[in-house]
Amino acid sequence: MKSGHSGWVLAIARTLDAYGLSHEDIFRQVGMDPSILKDANSRYWQEMISRLWRTAVKETGDPNFGLKVATQIRPSSFHVVGHAMSCSATLGDAIHRFARYAKLISSSAMIHLTETDEHLTLNFAFDTGDMPVLPETMDTVVAGLVCFNNWIVGEEVAPVAVRLKRQLPVAPKEYLRLMKCPVLFEQQEDCIIYNQADMHRPMLSADEHLASTLDSMAVTQMAQLSERFARKVRDCLLQQFSEESEISRRATAQLMNMTERTLLRRLKEEGTTFQEVLDNLREELAYQYLQRPDCTVQSVSFMLGFSDASTFSRAFKRWTGRRPSLAQHSAHQDA
Repeated sequence: MKSGHSGWVLAIARTLDAYGLSHEDIFRQVGMDPSILKDANSRYWQEMISRLWRTAVKETGDPNFGLKVATQIRPSSFHVVGHAMSCSATLGDAIHRFARYAKLISSSAMIHLTETDEHLTLNFAFDTGDMPVLPETMDTVVAGLVCFNNWIVGEEVAPVAVRLKRQLPVAPKEYLRLMKCPVLFEQQEDCIIYNQADMHRPMLSADEHLASTLDSMAVTQMAQLSERFARKVRDCLLQQFSEESEISRRATAQLMNMTERTLLRRLKEEGTTFQEVLDNLREELAYQYLQRPDCTVQSVSFMLGFSDASTFSRAFKRWTGRRPSLAQHSAHQDA
C-alpha cells in the first residue's frame, strides 16, 4: 500500500493550526493518529492522506489551501531528501536528488526529469489508485518545491513557467504572486520548467560530503520502502550479484519460478519496473563498494554486472548526477 512521510503531512497540520482549526481533531476525524507526527521516521497510508486533504479543504473553505500548505514546506517536510537537497552543491544537484528520492516523501509519487541545453523540466504524477488527485495536492507539491528551492538557495529563482492540469482557480493571481512566473492552467501535464542556467546557482549550506552521506541513507531507505513483491525481486537480484551469475529479467523470473510476463505484471501492480528495482539495488551497492579502499571503478562495474566501467559511470551519473570517481573520492576523504 502507498504511503507518505509524516514530515509532509506535518505541513498540512501546521496549516490547519494557522487557520485556527485543531489538526488533532481533524486527524482523528479521518482516522489518523496525530501522535505519529512526533516520529520523524513515521509514515501514513496514502488513503488516509487523501481523506485528510479532502477534509482539510472542506473545513477551511479556502480555494488556495494548497498554496498555504506550500509555504509551510521545510527540509524536515522531505526528511532525508530535504536535508540532502539543502547541502547539495547547486540547485541542479538538489533538484536531481528530489527527483531521484521522491518516493521517500510519497511512495505514490512519480517524478520525471528531462533536460535540454536551455531548460530543466520536472513532471509530476501520483498513483492514488481509484481516487483522483485533488488539485490542492498538486498545488502544494509544485508551489512547495518552488518555494523550497528559493529557501535553500537564499534568493528567488523564478521558473520559466508552471503548467497545471487543474481548472482555472478562483484566485489565479495568488499562484503568480507565490511562484513569480507564468502559471498556465488546464494543461496536459503538471510540471515546473526552469532555466538551465539557474541550475548552477550554489546552495547556502553547500556540503557535498554531507550530501553524499545522506545519499547513502536515502538509497538504503528506498530499498526498505520497496513493496512486498519488489523486495522479493530485490533479494533475488542480490543473490545473483553475490553468486556473480547472469543478471536479467529471464534469469530472475526463472529463479522465482514464474514467467517474465508474470514478473513484470507483478512489479507493475506495485508501481515499479524490473529496471527500476535493478537500478535502485545497483545504486545502493555502488555506494557501499565505492567506500571500500580495495575497490576501483572498474571492479565495481564488474561486480554490478556492467559490461565495462564507462557504462557503469554513465549509469551512476544518471542516478546521482555525479561520476563514481567523485563519489569514491568523497568517501575516502570522509574515512
